[in-house]
Amino acid sequence: MAVSAAALRNAAGRLTRSPAAEQAQRLWKGRFSGGVAKVVVGIGGLCLVLGLVLRNNEPPVGIFVYGGIIGLLYALLAFGLILIYRANRIINFAQAEMGATSGVLGVLLIKVDHVPYLVALIIALGSGILAGVVIDFLIIRRFAKASRLVLSVATIGLALIFSAVQLYMPKWMGAGFLISPAPPKTPFSSLQFTIGHFRLDANSIVAAVVVLLVMVGLAAFFRFTDIGIAVRATAENSDRAALLGIPVKRISTVVWALAAALSALAIFLRVPIIGLPIGTFVGPVILLYGLAAAVIARMESFGVALFAGLALGILDQTIYYFSRDPTVSAAVILPIILAFMLFQRNQLSRGEDTGLSTWSNSQEFRPIPPELKNLPEVQWGRFGLGLATLLLLVFGYNLLSSTQQILSSAVVIYGIVAVSLVILTGWAGQISLGQWGLAAVGAGLAGNLAARHNMDFFLTLVISGLAGALVAVVIGLPALRIRGLYLAVTTLGFAITMQDYFLSPSYFGSLLAPETQAINRPILYGVYSLVGDRTFYYASLVVLALAVISARGLRRSRFGRVLVGLRDNQKGAQAFGVSPSKAKLWAFAISGFWAAVAGAMFAYYQGSTPTESFPPELSLTLLIIVVIGGVTSLPGALLGTAFYGVLQYSDLSPAFQLLASGLGALILLLIFPGGLAQIFYGIRDGILRQVATRRGIIVASLVADQRAPDEPEEDHEFLIKAVNVSGEADRLAVVGEQEVVGV
Repeated sequence: MAVSAAALRNAAGRLTRSPAAEQAQRLWKGRFSGGVAKVVVGIGGLCLVLGLVLRNNEPPVGIFVYGGIIGLLYALLAFGLILIYRANRIINFAQAEMGATSGVLGVLLIKVDHVPYLVALIIALGSGILAGVVIDFLIIRRFAKASRLVLSVATIGLALIFSAVQLYMPKWMGAGFLISPAPPKTPFSSLQFTIGHFRLDANSIVAAVVVLLVMVGLAAFFRFTDIGIAVRATAENSDRAALLGIPVKRISTVVWALAAALSALAIFLRVPIIGLPIGTFVGPVILLYGLAAAVIARMESFGVALFAGLALGILDQTIYYFSRDPTVSAAVILPIILAFMLFQRNQLSRGEDTGLSTWSNSQEFRPIPPELKNLPEVQWGRFGLGLATLLLLVFGYNLLSSTQQILSSAVVIYGIVAVSLVILTGWAGQISLGQWGLAAVGAGLAGNLAARHNMDFFLTLVISGLAGALVAVVIGLPALRIRGLYLAVTTLGFAITMQDYFLSPSYFGSLLAPETQAINRPILYGVYSLVGDRTFYYASLVVLALAVISARGLRRSRFGRVLVGLRDNQKGAQAFGVSPSKAKLWAFAISGFWAAVAGAMFAYYQGSTPTESFPPELSLTLLIIVVIGGVTSLPGALLGTAFYGVLQYSDLSPAFQLLASGLGALILLLIFPGGLAQIFYGIRDGILRQVATRRGIIVASLVADQRAPDEPEEDHEFLIKAVNVSGEADRLAVVGEQEVVGV
């Protein structure tokens, strides 16, 4: 007998109104019980799904337990990321590295100096807390008025500094030999047990117990202590908290100390279970798992982050059990992040709700004022500067050593990627940590077309660029729903996946150049050979010039103004009929096109596309290069690339290069937030100001830039004249408006 829809609705209504259903709803929505219930249901659902998928070849139960323990350590990283995001509205990209430095210190104390385990743990936690306090005092407070982009990139600089410290640390502690990455012996290593034919030791139990105690301690801290309540209030609205008398700066110090301690604890507990290679740095892979858990929790909920970390750890170890390849499990993180971002429709965190997550206006550099643009000395100055730059690029090649000449083409290719970052990050306001991954897309496709099909050089570049544009659009889809720094997590996952998975010959060998066949540089039209390093360097310069010209034309067009308007005020731009989705996707496409073209040039330059040539760390470095140069300026991006080239040319160790890049970025951003471009345009404006003074031309924008106490007497007269002219213009504008109304 057929049952009507109305009868079904009535039955469902009676079921939901039953006492048992009401009690279940109260438990599910409760502050504490709801979090526990969601964690239990989520973990049970994940195990059920894995059981159904792997029903014919189930892994041992111990794999799930082991994965859950590793996931708890990912959750610790996520806790620290959430704390800092809620306090400063940034993503701390140094979260894993600053904890790894303290963790490496504790491991070295155990392995080299034979310090007791408990003492090493206390020293690791203490050094982590100290690092957090120092970071807040020396860096975070100095960048208090900077844009979120600059502060986030400053944390990338911190990550490079901590990486350099990790490389130097074994030498500082007297370990002049390669230290084994095997887990160190602890008092708990001898206590072993078996779960489902999978052997574990007591270090795993210690890690699980410590994480659960930390979770309970954090809950009590935020609920019952004055400092914890102040942290919650500051996270809701720092300005309102300051008006209520809460010491916001002191609270920020507490948050950074807590986050650093959580990171140090996570890495230190991880080492006896998995091990840690000493003499290298952790890199962004471990950070990605913590970021994924924090993003799933929307940078807000510790309970959700705990569940997400558990689920990611179980999924990671289950996939690794069957594939025996860690790159496969790391590759799964990217679609998970993409899925959660795409399905979080209009679900914004508190930072988004309060408006604190919007981009601060990035520093824009004005063109030459029209009053001075056509003066002979200004025109000759522009011509002379352009000619000097051209001569330096063309003939400076002869001044380099043979090794430097070979590397020069790579630096020029990095410059093309820097131009693509100016378009995406500087003008569109979308931070990307995977730009070198987009270059890997172009390199892989170009290698295939050149080595397997002997395709035309120019056609290969265009096809590779189009492929990069398509991939960039797919990666940029979350930007249509979620604004701000969340997108950086997606692009970082993409960079890691590209290196570890998509460029692996084991999985995509048929789409890449054969490992035994070199990618030969072409002879254009049978006449112009690009085989030599010199000619290929000049060809790379031509491609860089095309990228700069196209980006310059883009910025001067209506679309360029739309991008900047969306970056500074998306709602205001929408009021003028601008489509944010279309503009953002076009920005991703154009940026991805040039990044992939750079990757195609890199494939020809190197003659192969090995995975180690596209590390995700280089994407972070390239972003730092652009911010050092000036994130909104094309000349600044080229200046930043030149700075990176100087570091590459010098005979410096990799550790010192990391230290110089990170420390140099922090120092420069503290003094000149606009980067090297701010210095360049400051000198230019000073020269233009002298020209205007000598010519007797009043340029209000140039005169107003100077502070009154620092001006000579004659500049005061120009300032007064400029103010008078401005007031007269305002009066005339009002009169004109009245006349229009009268008509």
